[in-house]
Formats: sequence, C-alpha cells, structure tokens
Amino acid sequence: MIYQRIPPCPALQDFVKEYMLCHFIADPACPPVIQPLPPLPEHGLEFIPKGLATSINQQTGERSKETRYVIFGQPVSRINFIMPDEEYLVIRVIFQPGGLFRLLGGVPLNEFTDKIADAEQILEPDIRFVNDQLLHAKSYSQLIKIIEEFLWNKIRRVKLETHAVDKIGQLLQGTPTRFSLDWLADQACLSPRQLERKFIERLGIGPKLFSRISRFHQAFMHKEMHPQLDWFTVAVNYGYTDFQHLSKDVNQFAGVAPNTLLSEYARSPAKILQLA
Repeated sequence: MIYQRIPPCPALQDFVKEYMLCHFIADPACPPVIQPLPPLPEHGLEFIPKGLATSINQQTGERSKETRYVIFGQPVSRINFIMPDEEYLVIRVIFQPGGLFRLLGGVPLNEFTDKIADAEQILEPDIRFVNDQLLHAKSYSQLIKIIEEFLWNKIRRVKLETHAVDKIGQLLQGTPTRFSLDWLADQACLSPRQLERKFIERLGIGPKLFSRISRFHQAFMHKEMHPQLDWFTVAVNYGYTDFQHLSKDVNQFAGVAPNTLLSEYARSPAKILQLA
C-alpha cells in the first residue's frame, strides 16, 4: 500500500494545498476493509482511476458508490469507506481555502457541504480524458504531473482573486484556537455578518464550525501520535476548557467516544502498515 501527501508545484500553491495519493491491492479472500474518515478541514477534487469504494455517511446512513472523478465539499459528518476487493488508486486534490470556489467560477461552496458530487457534471467533459491518462500512467510522479497539467489549464483562466476570508480560512486550518468572530471579522475588514456569509460562500460552512473541525482533527491526531498523553492534557493544549468539551466534539464529528475512535483508527489500512 502507498499513502503519500505531496506538495503542489509552486505555480499552483495559491490554489492547491496538497495532494493525497493512496494505492493498494486488496486480498479478495480477506474481509472488506473499512476506512473511517471523520470530517477534516478541507475540500477538493478526487480522481479514482482504479477501483471504486462505497461511502456511508454515519450520521444519515446515506450509502453511495464513488464515481471516477468527484468534487467533495467541506464535510461535517463522518464517512465510512468500504474499500473494493481489488486494486484501488485515488488521488485527492486538496484546495487552499477559497481555491475551489475560484476554480468553479464562484459557485457557492455551501452547495457541496457534506456532499460528494460527480465532477463531470460540473467541470468540462475533458476530465474524462484526464482519468484515461491516469489509468495508463507509469509512475506516481506522472500521476501528479497529469493532474497538475489539467489544473493549470483550468486555473490560468480563473478571473476571481483571493479574498481576505481565504486567509482567515488558512489561519483557522493551522491554528484553530478560540478566536472571537469579531476579531476574525476585523482581520478581514468585514462585519461579523459579512464574514459569516463570505466564509460559507467560499468554504462551505461558517468560521466557528470550520475552526471546531480543525481543532478536533488536530487534537485527535496529536493524541494518536502521542498515546502516552492523557486526554485532559491534549484537550487543554488545544484550547478546550476540559476533556468533556473535546469528547463532545469527538462524539459529534466521529459518532463515537474518543477511545473508540482511537481503536478504529488503529485498525485502518494506512495505520496497520504504518503509513499514517
């Protein structure tokens, strides 16, 4: 199994934060592999040239089969992926805050919140040819090159500029501590109401929820990487007043108790193979 996070070329860094590449070949004789994915503070585009997983929204129970190319909006619910019993290859393009909004010509990102949409219905049909090229790529570096050529052809025609709200999104991705809405609005030279509206339009959800998802994710990953730390210490280090408030976020975003999520994550394919 290959699991990598890859930075974009300099020309695309204003739009693309990173790529996530996952490639594995399942053993049909083994039970289906289930990959739990609580919400992350990210949205983007996926290319799946080999294999298709089945996704189940844990909150709604909605079940759907992946398509070859999808746009995924900002998630707010946990998704469980049932991996195919065959070769599976996915390249995820994770956009900078505001990047996908600009690429789509100003389509409000709240139309995609907690959803997975067929990218062919939204982008030009030439995305099909990209997937054909990916299917016949000879290396992982060639996969990224093909996708970057496709993105560059789109991005060089983009007319929408970055907005101060995009920088607020980057701030909350990196340091999701307890900023007041008034302070964030002041940094963007907007009123709190304008900030909320622009943030939802460009990132899909409001800044407070986005910050909570980012903080939950960082706190959980820190605990996973440092199992010797107790939950209270982790909670306080990430700005929670106590463990109960962190536990509440874990329950809302992952649907289980904190230690249960740790156990589930430990059984994920990438973790078993020590790739994540």
